[in-house]
Amino acid sequence: MESKTDQTQNSVYDKETENIINNDDSTFLANILREILYSPMNLALLAIICFLVYKIVRDRTEVPSVGVVKPFETGLPKIRRDFTVKELRQYDGNQPDGRVLVAVNGSVYDVSKGRRFYGPGGPYATFAGRDASRNLATFSVDSNDKDEYDDLSDLSAVEMDSVKEWEMQFKEKYELVGKLLRRGEQPTNYDDDEDDENVNSDETTGTNEQTNSSRKRLPKSKTETDERIQESHVLQGNNATINNAQDEPTSTDC
Repeated sequence: MESKTDQTQNSVYDKETENIINNDDSTFLANILREILYSPMNLALLAIICFLVYKIVRDRTEVPSVGVVKPFETGLPKIRRDFTVKELRQYDGNQPDGRVLVAVNGSVYDVSKGRRFYGPGGPYATFAGRDASRNLATFSVDSNDKDEYDDLSDLSAVEMDSVKEWEMQFKEKYELVGKLLRRGEQPTNYDDDEDDENVNSDETTGTNEQTNSSRKRLPKSKTETDERIQESHVLQGNNATINNAQDEPTSTDC
């Protein structure tokens, strides 16, 4: 009887303990929900977490679109000229044609096809129409509003190396327009240079044609002529030997 009573008491005790634990769990969850729902900050954090989880899942499951994204086509004519610091300011992308020019280490590049980076509203819009050399060397996006040419003489060797690396990237990706002029420096007349290059190419072509035609008119080499003379002498000697052999009487002596 005692054993049955003990078993009954134990079972009752276990049920009560389980009910208490369940009640504690439900109370804990209820407290968490209450904290989240009744606190604006917690609601905001929960929304941010849900958004980030959604972005991660979407990026991992999204199928990339077929085809290559075409680069931005500006449709602007190419220009070739030099600029002063003040003249360069006019090409920040806010003018009617929307052209964007950026100077790096004394060279000016047309970065119009990268308007989403350097154009108005872009992350590097402060570089547009300005010399970005110092910004690139110091990793700064502050606008360079200096009106004078910056010779970068106060930069360290490491910073200058960074500028040169950026310059190489600009050369590979964007069209070179011209130079950024120092004070008193005269701009280059690129039209005359192109004409000179065309004249030089025409002169080179004419010279090559004359050389080829003169080569056709040149006499044969002395060695080749001497060989022909030797061959003729040998043929003549052979003919003379044959003739002499024919003229000699045939001996009948045994």
